[in-house]
Amino acid sequence: MWRVSVLAALMLIVAVGCSDDGSGGSGAACSTPGSTSECFSGAICTNLAGDGNQCLQMCVSQADCPANQNCNGIANTNLKSCQPG
Repeated sequence: MWRVSVLAALMLIVAVGCSDDGSGGSGAACSTPGSTSECFSGAICTNLAGDGNQCLQMCVSQADCPANQNCNGIANTNLKSCQPG
């Protein structure tokens, strides 16, 4: 019985750790702005002034982003991501 409980707990940890918390992306560090290969599906490496490069949710328009974020361009690309307001 304890094995089932341990397995269930591990599955919950993985699910929570991999879920999008609505913040527009995981905020994981990345190397190349405009690249999607380092980020989870639907996110793109974004250069944030003072905060380095982070994986953030891709967007096309403001409607794609949470209320506290703006759909802004990524330097040297024609792509956009949901960035802190």
